[in-house]
Amino acid sequence: LNLILSKCTHIEVQLVTEEGLQPLLEVPLYGRIAVMELWRPAGRDQDELFISTERYQFCILSYDAKTQEIVTRTKGDVSDRTGRPADVGQIGIVDAEHRLIALHLYDGLLKVLPTGSNGQLRSECFNTRLEELQVIDMVFLNSLAKPTIALLYRDSKDLKHLKTYELLLKEKDLTEGPWSVPNVEAGATLLIALPRGGVLVLGERTITYHSGVTFKTITVEFSVFKAFGKVDEDGRRWLLGDHNGWLRVLVLEMGPRGEVLAMSVEKLGRTSQASAICYLDNATVFVGSCFGDSQLLKLNTQADENGVYICEMERLNNLG
Repeated sequence: LNLILSKCTHIEVQLVTEEGLQPLLEVPLYGRIAVMELWRPAGRDQDELFISTERYQFCILSYDAKTQEIVTRTKGDVSDRTGRPADVGQIGIVDAEHRLIALHLYDGLLKVLPTGSNGQLRSECFNTRLEELQVIDMVFLNSLAKPTIALLYRDSKDLKHLKTYELLLKEKDLTEGPWSVPNVEAGATLLIALPRGGVLVLGERTITYHSGVTFKTITVEFSVFKAFGKVDEDGRRWLLGDHNGWLRVLVLEMGPRGEVLAMSVEKLGRTSQASAICYLDNATVFVGSCFGDSQLLKLNTQADENGVYICEMERLNNLG
């Protein structure tokens, strides 16, 4: 099991062992990393890495086991001559069926990188126009026949809404999706696409589930959620990190079709303010932080005398 860390202008590959993290590779990049996502083309048994830089250059990296080196599969430029860079920064999402990668780089534009018949990304990409100028977050929805995006955005009246779009690859266009939700919580900041369909909206006071058919919501203690990580493959448990460094677990009770019937949240303990959360294996979690030290944590089934369910296994100092 490997852990891949993005550190400004280079990536590090760590081996996860019982004793902690063991460095394997360090790869320098010509550019500051803005987006990093796993990508697995059709017919491959090994993940590859999609990276986009702050200067709008992208590449697909893979690991060659024979030479034990990182190989560049594809590279290109996704910049546009016109366009206002998005205020929230670059957002990159990968379709669950690995048919395409979508990037939100400029206000009012969605850039699409489709795959060819061989499963590799094509060198040509195209733009589609978005009516929503203030996109906050977006995800690909799962368990749908066509690539479908859920979009969290703010309108001109400072209200927030959730909307879905279907991507038409042949027509190189967007069309209205199967459902939309007006007026979600004003403090909503993050979307989580559930593996069996539907999406969670993480707000400051509520966590809400939407699927277009069913709707569930729970209230939470005031939190500005900064990161999340999936624990179970079926999406029943999620780890959430907030602005104060609290690590919580969100537990979903699901029905036979994957619909959410109930939700509950519990505090596990306090960490550095999370920028990324990755559940590794055997109750081991990595919390990556841009604002403090990153931590390798162990989750316990029983709380200690302070009511904390986590213990620190290793700390990676933040030199920034």
